[in-house]
Amino acid sequence: MNVALPPLEREPLMAAASAATGLTDWGDDVGFIDSLDILLADMRTTAELNEIGVASQVQDILRLLINRLGFTRDLREHPEILDEELEPPIVILGLPRTGTSKLQRTIAADPGMQRLEVWRLLNPAPMPGDPQTRMAIGEQFEAALRQVPEFMARHPMEAHEPDEDLWLMELTFDAPVASHRLHLPNHRKWIVDRQDSAYAYMRTVLQYLQWQDGGARGRPWVLKSPMHIGQVAVLYRLFPGATFVQCHRDVYTVLGSYCSLIEVARGMNSDVVHLASMGPDFGRFWGDYTARNLAARASIPGLDIYDVDYEQIRDDIDGVVAEIYRRAGRRVTDEARAAFYEYNTRRPAGHFGAHDYRPSRWGVTTDLVGECFGAYFDAFPRLAPN
Repeated sequence: MNVALPPLEREPLMAAASAATGLTDWGDDVGFIDSLDILLADMRTTAELNEIGVASQVQDILRLLINRLGFTRDLREHPEILDEELEPPIVILGLPRTGTSKLQRTIAADPGMQRLEVWRLLNPAPMPGDPQTRMAIGEQFEAALRQVPEFMARHPMEAHEPDEDLWLMELTFDAPVASHRLHLPNHRKWIVDRQDSAYAYMRTVLQYLQWQDGGARGRPWVLKSPMHIGQVAVLYRLFPGATFVQCHRDVYTVLGSYCSLIEVARGMNSDVVHLASMGPDFGRFWGDYTARNLAARASIPGLDIYDVDYEQIRDDIDGVVAEIYRRAGRRVTDEARAAFYEYNTRRPAGHFGAHDYRPSRWGVTTDLVGECFGAYFDAFPRLAPN
């Protein structure tokens, strides 16, 4: 039997989430409501969603609200969650399409690490019948994505493999990634000054997931998101002792590859994708984030970032991982080394298909790249267009 979905409006969505869970406590901080209102307003207008897109976004907002309710309930009943001590994590950042996913998934194969598997990212709050219930939902999500091979060729997501910790931040409705998957210009502007609180909330969700898994037991999280490139200062403050790794690649290639991914993502929800404006839009966004990154490097005493090129990750993943472990004060065990090999053998480059793209399709030019990333090229001249 088909169940009617609520409209893409806050009050019906919050009511539906409460009805689904029997919970009504949204927590002491309800600042998320303003962000949700702006997000939904953009979804109803600038995102130009088609019928499938509306249904998909309604279901996604419901998922987030349901998990927020469950998290709030568990915090009330188990305040010791906030006493969980996080091991200093490994934080992987860098522009998108620079090898961050391969690096995260390789390191997270180590049994001595905590993994942010997709099924946990989708639903961090436990459900009846867990963990099988959440795993099954994650597997359904993966199966749906496999029906869009052009997406999987660009950014494969598997239920039992790690992905970006920013999925957890989406519970705040302040995650910047939302305005990339969809055209949400007002929401993007709104959240600019809300990232410190959003990252702090994400940290509590990491404590929550660790608590569910019986504590850290000496295992650090392997965090990863391109968005972290512009938020080094808050990450440095929230995660003392973290090992920072920044991935780099030719920016012209990066921007073209990223626009290719976003075209597919937006096309899954809308019949109208404005291709020519994507290059300038994301050029400005990522140019601003690299400028923030450079400012953090210049202003934070003691900040140490391991800079690694895409080609190193592609050609010498073992050497890159060994250096990361050395910096983190960890030893690469035989078990970890075997796990790294198993993952990279099982998921070689191109496993989900080839990814071809022409940057000019999205208005990406060398002039645009030079204009948006001038300071970045001054710091890393090897990355400048020839």
